[in-house]
Amino acid sequence: MDRIKFWNKFVLRFLEIFAAPYSVLRKIYPQLAILSIVVYVIALVFVYYQHLDWISAIYAAVNVITTVGLYAPDINTMPSNEKLFLTVLILFTVGLFASMVQSLIGTLVNKNTWIDARARWRGQHMVNHIVLIGNAESIVSAARKLQQLGRDYVVLTSSKILYEELKGDNVILGDPKEENNLISAGVEKASAAIIAMDDDSETLLVTLRVQKLNPPLKVVTMVKDISMVDIMKTAGADVVIPYEDIMGRMLAFASLSNSFAGIIYSSREREYSIGVFDVKKGIKLKDLPPKVIPIAILRDGHLDPYFDKETEVKPGESLFVLGDPSAFKEVEKLLS
Repeated sequence: MDRIKFWNKFVLRFLEIFAAPYSVLRKIYPQLAILSIVVYVIALVFVYYQHLDWISAIYAAVNVITTVGLYAPDINTMPSNEKLFLTVLILFTVGLFASMVQSLIGTLVNKNTWIDARARWRGQHMVNHIVLIGNAESIVSAARKLQQLGRDYVVLTSSKILYEELKGDNVILGDPKEENNLISAGVEKASAAIIAMDDDSETLLVTLRVQKLNPPLKVVTMVKDISMVDIMKTAGADVVIPYEDIMGRMLAFASLSNSFAGIIYSSREREYSIGVFDVKKGIKLKDLPPKVIPIAILRDGHLDPYFDKETEVKPGESLFVLGDPSAFKEVEKLLS
């Protein structure tokens, strides 16, 4: 196993056990900061009016905020200014303290918070992984295929449906258009990014931001409008897949032949597809239509790529061809 895989799969998983709690607590940093300022102001009031030392003043301030009541100065001897300051501060801080406690408890008991924190920390520290960005259902399929292939990946999506479907510690729930979320997914150290947003304009925006963060990154995007292909490539996408156009062509060709297996190249001028045919009648490969070429023969469960024009395919075998899908129907007739 190479060093990158060892780092991503073992070292990071160990380190994130200690880093995840820190990541979760960062969510309440603003409230903690405000609370610290308020404690300081109340302590300052006690130092000035009650002539307490700073340790005692801070202790008294914490008692006031938490309404514990272990320290209570004599109200009859308190100056009016002190009463006014403390009244305003107590009204403000009691609500703030209650809100912070509620937020803290809600954060700590929410399982998704910990999962998201681990995913964000891991994404920022992973190396040479693949980032899947977007809300299209194809993101789920791509993630599962990468998992089968043993590739490291992080998913960034704002779709709660996709998040629940993929549910794991390598899925981040957040807006892909925000740069901090892209950084959390580890775009800066990734080897490739797959972008499939709901709208082509959003896909373009995310592509530009990804390229800004990591210019050498290989970017694969999916668009709905085929007219966006050139624009995406100008924005820095290496591969642009016009999903609806390709799906429409595949559906059309599939309706013409049961042997259609997929498009490998598609343009306005020509189509190149793979066809898989069950051989029921033996023929020589030289008898195939000129618009297709054989690429492999499946014999006894093994692919055989070695043959010539005189090779005969026999019943029970399968023939793989590459070529114009409009000729697949003719191939079917020859082999059936």
